[in-house]
Amino acid sequence: MQETCRGSLLVFLNPHSGKGKSLETFAHTVGPKLDRNSIRYEVVITTGPNHARNVLMTKTDLEKFNGVLILSGDGLVFEALNGILCRDDAFRIFPSLPIGIVPSGSGNGLLCSVLSKYGTKMTEKSVMDRALEIATSPAARAESVALYSVKTDNETFAAFLSIGWGLMADIDIESEKWRKSLGAHRFTVGGFIRSCNLRSYKGRLTYRIYEQKGFEPSSNVFGVYDKTTGQRMEESEDIDTWQLHDSPEDSTSSEEVVIEDDFINVYAVTLSHIASDGPFAPSAKLEDNRIHLSYILWKDIGTRVDIAKFLLAIENQTHLDLPFVKRVEVSSMKLEVLSDGSYVVLDGEVVETKTIQVSATRNNICVFSSTA
Repeated sequence: MQETCRGSLLVFLNPHSGKGKSLETFAHTVGPKLDRNSIRYEVVITTGPNHARNVLMTKTDLEKFNGVLILSGDGLVFEALNGILCRDDAFRIFPSLPIGIVPSGSGNGLLCSVLSKYGTKMTEKSVMDRALEIATSPAARAESVALYSVKTDNETFAAFLSIGWGLMADIDIESEKWRKSLGAHRFTVGGFIRSCNLRSYKGRLTYRIYEQKGFEPSSNVFGVYDKTTGQRMEESEDIDTWQLHDSPEDSTSSEEVVIEDDFINVYAVTLSHIASDGPFAPSAKLEDNRIHLSYILWKDIGTRVDIAKFLLAIENQTHLDLPFVKRVEVSSMKLEVLSDGSYVVLDGEVVETKTIQVSATRNNICVFSSTA
């Protein structure tokens, strides 16, 4: 007699992410394990940019699924969340539709941040093995991850990981051509090239120092298959907009800093890891809604060797201790690009803008994180 279905997942496969192995991984590993565990699934193979976004914008039966499973990297998670953001019920779906991730991209910061909390060793094999175990388990659990509001010249985005401009953003984007051949190692090669050919970037950076202000972020841990998304939505608060960390009446109470100068790097993260090497912000927590901002000014570095030291130091978690690296915890930040020829990168994706403003919110998403 066939075992009763435990639940169902909406699965997105990006056949072009990372080294292009997501279809093979699903066919040979993920699909058979889901079948054995009596978890049904509906598969969407993405055919290009915004495919997943369009599906999640318009899909009328999201409530029946227990979660979404993504075989790709952070880019497809970002696309999926911003598809949901276009819906009228977005802010009820965000905390009710947990997202599982099987790493098939070259950037897996969200997954690595989640798994590192539970002590998973940050090697490619360990991360993949644990991700597969959680993604296909009927005992999968999910928990809260803070969500951020981002405004550019033309659009509003939901973000969960990082904002970059300058050195690290250039390395990320300019190494794309080596994605299939080198995978995550493309960042190392790109870093070496950019250290030898250093650039400066004229910009204005404005930020507001983080203050707790009576809000204590907390983690909501639940079983993925205990309830459907629709059932969780019925029990959720009636939220229909961004709940910003700073409300209008107290937004001027914390210190605001403005820096207009020549920068080498501006990089802000909201989670601990941006890849599977050492954490970029070791003190960051999944549910905590503060932004960990770091920046390097051109006038503060001595030689190009300093930048090579910075990039190498990320692997052993000492990069933030270097004297020319400034770091601060903020609740909001605004970057105005005053020169041409640079990329603004949000959660690993290029956004076409000269101005980007990021605000901490009280909203969250939920991500597969462990097994019971």
